[in-house]
Amino acid sequence: MFRLLSGILILLYGTSVTATTISHEPGMCMLYGNCGYYEENDPTHSKGELPCLDNRKAVVLDKTSAHYKSLAKTCPNLIKPDGEPTAICCDPQQLNTLERQLTASVLVFNRCPSCVENFRGLYCQITCSPNQATFMNVTEMRNTTETEGAFTESIYISETYATNVHTSCKDVIFPQTNGKAMALVCNGFSGDDCTPQRFLDYLGSTNNGIAPLNMDFQQIGNDTGPNSDAIQSPPEGMAPLDAFAYKCQDAPSPTEFACSCTDCEASCPAPPILQPDQVPFMIGTADGVAVIVLIIFLAFVVLFTAYLVIDFMFKNGNVKQKIDYMVAEAESKIPYTKAEDNGGRTLVTKIPFFQKVGKSTQDFISSVFRRWGSFVARNPVVVLISAILVCVALCVGVKFVILTTDPIELWSSAGSRVRQEKDYYDEKFGAFYRTEMIIMKLKPQYVTGFSEYTSFTGVKYNFSNILETKYILEMLALQNELRYMNVSYEVDGEVNIGTLNDICFIPLSPDNNNCTITSVMNYWQNDPNEMFKTANYTDKISEETYVVDYRDHFLYCVQAPATVQDTTPLKQNCMGDFGGPVFPYLALGGQGEGNGYNEAPSSILTFVVSNFAKEDNRTKLVTAWEKQFLRFMDNYTSEYFDFAYFSERSPEDELERSSQTDVVVFAVSYLVIFAYIAIALGTYTSLKRIPVDSKISLGVSGILVILASVFTSIGLFGYIGYATSLIVIEVVPFLVLAIGADNIFILTLEYQRDERKPDEDLADQIGRVMGEVGPSMLLCSLTECVAFFLGALTDMPAVEQFALAAAVAIAFDFLLQITAFLAVLSLDARRTRGNRVDVCCCIKMEPAEPNTKTYLETFFHKYYAPVLMNDLVRYVVMIGFVGLSCWCTILCTRITVGLDQDLSVPKDSYVLKYFDYMEKYLDVGVPVYFVTKGAYNFADKNASSLICGSAGCDTYSLTQQISYASQNASYWRIETPAASWYDDYVDWLPPQGVGGRKSCCRYETFHPNEFCPATDTVSKCSPCLKNEDYTPDDFMQYLPWFLIDNPGVECNKGGHSAYGNAVNIVNNYTGSGTDVVDASYFMAFHSVCIKSVDCTENLIKARKLADNITKTLKAANKDGNNILENEEDFEVFPYCLYYVYYEQYLTAVEDTLFQLGICLIPTFAFSFILLGFDFYSGIITVLTIVMIVVDTAGLCSLWGVDMNAVSLINLVAAIGLSVEFISHVVRTFSLKTHISKKKRVIESMTTMGPAVFAGVALTNLPGIIVLNWATAQLIQIFFFRMCLVITLLGTAHGLIFLPVFLSYFGPPVNKAILYEEQSELRKATQTVYMNVEKADQEKQCDKTNKNVYMNVEKADQEKQCDYTEF
Repeated sequence: MFRLLSGILILLYGTSVTATTISHEPGMCMLYGNCGYYEENDPTHSKGELPCLDNRKAVVLDKTSAHYKSLAKTCPNLIKPDGEPTAICCDPQQLNTLERQLTASVLVFNRCPSCVENFRGLYCQITCSPNQATFMNVTEMRNTTETEGAFTESIYISETYATNVHTSCKDVIFPQTNGKAMALVCNGFSGDDCTPQRFLDYLGSTNNGIAPLNMDFQQIGNDTGPNSDAIQSPPEGMAPLDAFAYKCQDAPSPTEFACSCTDCEASCPAPPILQPDQVPFMIGTADGVAVIVLIIFLAFVVLFTAYLVIDFMFKNGNVKQKIDYMVAEAESKIPYTKAEDNGGRTLVTKIPFFQKVGKSTQDFISSVFRRWGSFVARNPVVVLISAILVCVALCVGVKFVILTTDPIELWSSAGSRVRQEKDYYDEKFGAFYRTEMIIMKLKPQYVTGFSEYTSFTGVKYNFSNILETKYILEMLALQNELRYMNVSYEVDGEVNIGTLNDICFIPLSPDNNNCTITSVMNYWQNDPNEMFKTANYTDKISEETYVVDYRDHFLYCVQAPATVQDTTPLKQNCMGDFGGPVFPYLALGGQGEGNGYNEAPSSILTFVVSNFAKEDNRTKLVTAWEKQFLRFMDNYTSEYFDFAYFSERSPEDELERSSQTDVVVFAVSYLVIFAYIAIALGTYTSLKRIPVDSKISLGVSGILVILASVFTSIGLFGYIGYATSLIVIEVVPFLVLAIGADNIFILTLEYQRDERKPDEDLADQIGRVMGEVGPSMLLCSLTECVAFFLGALTDMPAVEQFALAAAVAIAFDFLLQITAFLAVLSLDARRTRGNRVDVCCCIKMEPAEPNTKTYLETFFHKYYAPVLMNDLVRYVVMIGFVGLSCWCTILCTRITVGLDQDLSVPKDSYVLKYFDYMEKYLDVGVPVYFVTKGAYNFADKNASSLICGSAGCDTYSLTQQISYASQNASYWRIETPAASWYDDYVDWLPPQGVGGRKSCCRYETFHPNEFCPATDTVSKCSPCLKNEDYTPDDFMQYLPWFLIDNPGVECNKGGHSAYGNAVNIVNNYTGSGTDVVDASYFMAFHSVCIKSVDCTENLIKARKLADNITKTLKAANKDGNNILENEEDFEVFPYCLYYVYYEQYLTAVEDTLFQLGICLIPTFAFSFILLGFDFYSGIITVLTIVMIVVDTAGLCSLWGVDMNAVSLINLVAAIGLSVEFISHVVRTFSLKTHISKKKRVIESMTTMGPAVFAGVALTNLPGIIVLNWATAQLIQIFFFRMCLVITLLGTAHGLIFLPVFLSYFGPPVNKAILYEEQSELRKATQTVYMNVEKADQEKQCDKTNKNVYMNVEKADQEKQCDYTEF
C-alpha cells in the first residue's frame, strides 16, 4: 500500500559537489541527481537511491525540451507563466520516478482532487523547487553503492502551508475500512491525534518503508497558533517553504471536481433541520392527552352528580312511569277475591318490535337447549361415549402437529416487508452469517491500572492490562481450542467429525482457507512469533533509541486495520490471517469516548459461521458445533478473565430450557386449578351431606372436558397441517380453563339451586335448567369464538396461531360442555338423588333434606349485594372506576413498545451477562446493508455519480447520504460511512505506474480472458485499460475480476475480502445481450442497541434514509438519464439481521387497536342479538370490556409490561375473559322484571355472582399466582403479571362496577318478558279464583245437605213423637 508514497521521498539525487559553504539564496538547489543506494537501510533497492548534495543554481529549461514537457506533466505548479523562464532542481530521471510514485499515491487520496494536487505540489516543491536551498539543509551524508549521498535533511515549512495541506486531506475516506485515509500515512494516528507535524514526520521517516532518507520537517510560524509544533523562525538566511494549497472544497482545475462531502466537511451542504419524529402533544407545558382526559373526568363527575340530584328530585315528584309497575307488582299480592277485578287492566299491550323478536329468539334458543338437555339426560351413556370417541380420534392428530420454534417464523409474516427484504437479500447474496462471540475482561485483582509505553515516534500511551502479552496469549489459547475443536454429528445414521473450518465464513476461499475470526491476536495473524518480534529504532534527530515491539504494531493496526504492511520498523501485516481487516471496534471495547483502543478494558473474540440451507448436511454440523461451543464455554474457567459468551442459537436454546424448566411450574399451576374446580363445584351446605354433595368426580370430568377441547383443537391442526407454537400450548389451556370453568360452574350451580317441579322427571328438570343457562353459555362461547377467529386476521403468525387455536378450543369446549359434561352431570344427579357417595358411588347414605342455598349465595344475597347498592357506595364506585379508566388512558399513551431481548431468557441465563457486557463494551452495533434492488446502470458515469462518494459525485449520492447520516449518528443511528464497492472498483480499474506495470486490473497478455492478479510476478501481464477512461462494456467486463482479487501489498484495493458477495451480476439481462448489476449492497454499521426501542429506532431511521436515497435516484431517472432499467421495480432498502424481529413494533399500536377493535365487533353483535336485540345491553357489555382492556394495558405498563405481540395476545385473551365476567351478569339483569333496578341487580348478583366469582376469578387466581415462580421472564412478566391484572380487573368490573352501572343506567325492563310474566300471573290468578269459587259451591252444597238432613231428622223426631203419642 505504501509504495504509493515512495517516489515522493527518493527524488533527490545527482553528482556530489564539494563545497565549503552552502548558499541559501533564492534560485539555488540543495540536492540534484542520483548518488546510489544506501544498502544498509535498503538492501533490496526498493526505496530508491539517495540524492546527491549539489548546491548548484536551478537549471533553466527549454520549453521545447522533453525535460520541460515532463515537468509540465508531473509538476505543473512549477511552470512559470508565459514569458518567464522555468528553472528547477531535478533532472528527467527524478521527474519520471516522481510521476510514477505520485500516480500510485492516488490509490489513497484520489477521492479528493484538491488533496491529491496539494500532495503532489508538496513533493514537487521538495524535489524540484528552484528555491530548494532556501528551505532545505542537508545534515547527514551516508556512503552509497556509488559514492556518498544525503541521508538526513532538515526542511523548513510554513505552518500555514503545512496546515493547509494536512487539512485538505485529513477527512478523505478509505472505503475498504470506512476509516480515514490519513490514518494510513500518519504512523497510526488518526483524527485529532494526526496533527500536521505527525503527518510530516511520517512522510519524512525512513520507517515508512518507502523513504530512502530522513526528512526532518520543521514548521515555522506562531507557536501559539493551531499547530503547537511550530517554531518562530528558520536559521538565518533561510525562509520556510510557503506555497499555495487548495482548499478541499475548491476544484483544483476546471476539468476536476472539488472533494465530496464524505471527504471534505467544508463541501457538505448545510444540513437540513431535523424535526423530531414524534412531537409530543402538549397544551402549554402540560401533557395534552392528560389535560383532555382530566377535563373529561371532571365533566363526568359534574354531570353524573347533577344527574343524581335531578333523578332524586323527580322521584320525589310522583312522576308516573309508562308502565304501571306498581299495579303489576301489587297484583301478585292482592287477595284472590280481587283478582278478577284487577287482572285485565295491568297487562302490557304495546311491545316494541325488537323486544318481540328478541323474546322469540330467546324462547327458541331456550327451547332448543331444553330439548337437547332432556335428550342428553335420558341418553347420557350414548352421548358420553360418542363424545369420547370423537375426542380420541381428533387427539390422535397431535402427533402430526408442526411446532414452530423459529423466531422469524413466529414474529414476522411471510408477506411482510421485512421478510420479503430478507428473502431478497438471502437470494442475491446468501444467508447472513451466524456469530459466536466471547467478551472478556480481566478479573478485578488483575486490573492494576494503565502501563505507560513510549512509542518509537516518541509519543507516550497508556495501555490497559488486558493488552499485556500473557493475557493475549491466554485469549489465543482459548481461540485455538475452539477453532480446532472436533465435533461429532450424525448424517443419515452415520457419525461424522467436523471442525469450525468446515462451516466458518472463509472470505478468500479458495486462495486462503482460514476462518474469519476477529480478535486482537489476529493483528499478528494468530502467530505468537509475530507478536514477539522486536526491532531497534534510533531517531535520527534526537538520536534516541527505541525498542519497537507489538504495541507499536497494535497502535498502527487499530488506526489502519486494512494495512498489509505497517510503517513501523517491524513492517508487519495488520490484516487477519483470513485475509480481511480486523476492525478495532469488533475486537476491543469499553475504552470510552475520546480514548484510544489501547485503553480498552475488554477484548472481543468473534467466530463467523456460515448459514446453510436446512437440507444441507452442514447445517447439522453448525448445530452440533454451536452446542459444543456452548458446553465448552459453560465449563471453561480462567484464572485471569471474567467473560460472557453468546451463540446464534442461544436465545432459542434458553427459551426452550426455560420452557422445560417451567413445565413443573405449569403442572403445579394446572393441578391447583384442577383441585379447586373439583372441590369448589360441591355445595357443602352441611357436614352431614359432604360425601353426597361433593362434586369431585363431576369436577374432574369438567377438567377433562377442558383439556380435551385443547388437545382436540391441536389435533385438528395436526391433521390439516397447520403449524402451532409453544405460546399456544402454554396460554390457550389457561384461557379455556377460565372460560370453560365459568360455564361449568354456572350449569352446575343452576342445577343445584333448582327444585324439580311435581310433574317433572330428572331428564325434564335438567332440560329445563339447560334451557335457562344454555343461552348464556352460548352467548359467551359464541362471542369469544368469533372474536378470536377475527383476531386471527392479523399478519403476525404467533398471534394468528394463538387466536385460531383459542377459537377452535373454545368451540370444542362449548360442544363438549353441552354433550359430555351434561351427560356426566345427569349421571351425577342420579347419584345425588340416590344419596350415593361421590367417587365411591356404591356406598349409599341415609337420605336427608339438603339446603338449596350455598354459603356463597347467602353472602352475595344478604350482605354483598345490599351493601354494594348503598347510594354512597354506588357513587364512590362510579367515580372511582371512571377515574381509574381515565388515569389508565393516560398511561396507555406512554406505553413502551417493544420486547427487550434480555426478557427472552431466564433470570439465571448466561445470556443476560452477555447482554450486560454487550452494552458496556461494544462500540458499534451490527452491520446494516443498503441494498439496491433492481437493475441499476452502474456502468454509466452519470448514473454512478448518484452512487459514489468521491470527487465529482452528486452531493446527495447514495454513499454521500449515508456519510451525512454517520456524521449525525445520534439521530440517524448510523455510526460509520458505507463501504462502497463502486468507489474501490473505479480506483482499482485504471492503469497504474509506467506502462501499467503497477495496475491492479491486468490480464495475461497471451490469454486476454484470464485475470492476472497483482501478486503474479511470473506471467506476462497487461493493464486492462490504456488510460483512466473506461466504457460501460469495460466496467462490466472487469467487475468480476475485481470481486475475486485479493488485496495485497501490490494492490490493496482488491475486492474479494470486502465485496466478494456484495454485487450480483446478471448476464444477458432480459435478453438484451448486456450484463447489468441487478443487486448490490453498501455496508455501514448501526449504533449499538440493547433495548428494543433502540433497535426499532435503528430500523426506522435506516428505512427513512433508504427512502430518501430511493427518491433521489428515481428523481434523477426522470430527468432523462439512463439510470434505472425499470423504475417501478427499483428501490434501495436497508437490511439488518435483527430487523425481522423489530418490524412488528413499527405498527404495534395500530395493530393492537385494530385487533382489539375487531374482536369487540362480535362482542357487541352477539350481545345485542342474544340478549333480545337489546341495544343497551350490547353497549354496556362492550363499554365495560373496553374499560377492562384499557385498565389492564395502563396498569401493566406501570408494572414493566411493554406493548408487543405477547401482550397483544394477552389483551385479546382479556376480551375473551371479560365476556365471561360481564355477559352472564348483563343477561341475568336483562331478564329480571322488577320495578327497581337495585332489586334487579341484587337478584342478578344472587343468581350469577357466585358463579362468576367462583367459576372465573377463583379458578384463575391460584394457577396464576403459581406462575410467579417461573424461571422464564416472559412467563413472569407477560403471563403472571398480565393475567393477574386481567383477572383482578375483570372481577372488579364484573362484580363491582357493572352492578353499580346497571343500577343507574341498566336497560329497561323487557316488555315482552314482563307481558309473559303478567299473562302467567293472570292465568294463575284466574285459576285460583275458579278453584275458590268451586270450593265455595261445594261448601254451599254441603251446607244445604246438612240442613236437609237436620230437617229430615227433625221430621223423624216429630214423627216419632207423634207415633208415641199415638
